[in-house]
Amino acid sequence: MLRRLIDSLPVLRLLVAVPAILMFSEFFLEETGWGVLINQSGEWAIRFLIMTLAVTPLRLIMRQTGLGPHWPMWLFKRRRTLGLAAFLYAALHASAYLIRQASLNIVVFDLQTAAYLAGWIAFLAMLALALTSNDEAVHRLGVWWKMLQRLAYVSVIAAALHWYLIKSGHGALWLHLLPLAALEAYRVIHNFSRPAGHRQ
Repeated sequence: MLRRLIDSLPVLRLLVAVPAILMFSEFFLEETGWGVLINQSGEWAIRFLIMTLAVTPLRLIMRQTGLGPHWPMWLFKRRRTLGLAAFLYAALHASAYLIRQASLNIVVFDLQTAAYLAGWIAFLAMLALALTSNDEAVHRLGVWWKMLQRLAYVSVIAAALHWYLIKSGHGALWLHLLPLAALEAYRVIHNFSRPAGHRQ
């Protein structure tokens, strides 16, 4: 029973929807306001983006520590769900921002600042990834699809810059980014220590 729950994609989708359910409950029932919704949805977008990017180095560590073959494949099969969750929370973040501003002139004015420009770059990169996350796109794009996936790094860097410039306190940002940075550093070191044909 427990194994079936762990392997269930519907259960995972329900879990990633929980933050949104709580956010909307607070927004409509407690009237927390647009600012809180924008802030919370943005934070969850970057959290799920970080989780998505962490999948590859975590799979590498799992294989090296003997946690396979089930768990590396289990993690791989959930990467798409995590990536789509990141995009949907980013879409909620952007939508709430646009509704609160309620003026194209204000949005264009904000776009002239580095903080908001970085935010839109992050969102557009995630949009491109979401639109090509289906099996048909993978088939049509071929080798280009893998190159397109590198936009995830553009997105996380731009999102981190957006967070850094928008908020005054940066402790939470580093708490989110440092684990991913450590995992990616491990993956890079591991890849460069292997023959070129075996790099990931």
